[in-house]
Amino acid sequence: MKKVFASALLLALLVYSITAMAQPKPVTINGKITSFEESLPLEGVSVRVKGSGNSTGTQVDGSFSLSILPEEKILVVSLAGYGIKEVPITNAREYNIVLRRVDNVSFKNQPGQVPATTK
Repeated sequence: MKKVFASALLLALLVYSITAMAQPKPVTINGKITSFEESLPLEGVSVRVKGSGNSTGTQVDGSFSLSILPEEKILVVSLAGYGIKEVPITNAREYNIVLRRVDNVSFKNQPGQVPATTK
């Protein structure tokens, strides 16, 4: 009886360890987002993984940190008044991303788009 229990326990541990090894492990990426025009850090920028709910925002110094899975391939970076930028996720763990301001004229004739400021 002890041999059967020990064999079953060993088998269960083996199956568990194989299953645990098969799970993709998340990695943490970090970065900083700055403005193109002033080279200043941007606070409150949305940083999300395309096609998922995985997201974060930048701090006062423009920095962000996000845990991603190996199959996640594109970051979508956006802030009101700035363009939306898609950044390929590579093997790098540090990203320095620059966003450009969007001129209000670019919103012209686009239904549902309201410029941040009006003149």
